Amino acid sequence: MLQLKNKKKIYFYLFSFLFLSTIINNDLKKNFNQTFLIRNIIIQNNSDDIKDIISNKTKFLLTKNIFNINKQELTDNLKNLNFLENININIKYPSTIKIKANRTDFIATTYINQKKFYVGSNREFISSKKIYYKKDLPIIFGTFKIANFQLLKEKLSDNKIKKNEIIKYYFHKNGRWDLYFKNNIIIKLPKNNIEDALKIYNEFNKINKINFNTIVDLRISNRLVLKNE
Repeated sequence: MLQLKNKKKIYFYLFSFLFLSTIINNDLKKNFNQTFLIRNIIIQNNSDDIKDIISNKTKFLLTKNIFNINKQELTDNLKNLNFLENININIKYPSTIKIKANRTDFIATTYINQKKFYVGSNREFISSKKIYYKKDLPIIFGTFKIANFQLLKEKLSDNKIKKNEIIKYYFHKNGRWDLYFKNNIIIKLPKNNIEDALKIYNEFNKINKINFNTIVDLRISNRLVLKNE
């Protein structure tokens, strides 16, 4: 009988130990999960509307376990907001994620299928429905590649053309540009040798100030033709 009682005691202690261990482990697991739930998403950006957009894009992360977050997947998710650039994500344990991102510079507007888009310096066409921007920008007509437009801007800068005076660009199907200025001067550029054409324009304009409402035709190599509208 004594041996049977001892066995019963052993079984009792063993059961009690397993039972208590399970409770303790469950409590530890629960406390661990609660400690490492994401509670704060800090967005570092100077623009409130950008903060709101990123916040809406990332709010699904709240209450998720921070150890389950994949930084690359989150970065790729934010890249779907094609007006963002220089995205940086920093995970701060136990419960905070910091997101830093900049809005790309908008360098012009254009229309694609009759819908307004911003032209980003990150070489993206950004729907105006995605983001509000109130500053005036030049408008580009025609079907063009942003890389080609940026190259044109570089050539204009190199030749001291005042880009802030240009209100409209027109890109022709044959691959050349027309520039429309605030003073109603229009410059018709050639497809090739744009730098040479702009040098001719600058040399002429130094000696003979070009009047308002004038078309400056530089399409023919080494020639400048003026037409009054």
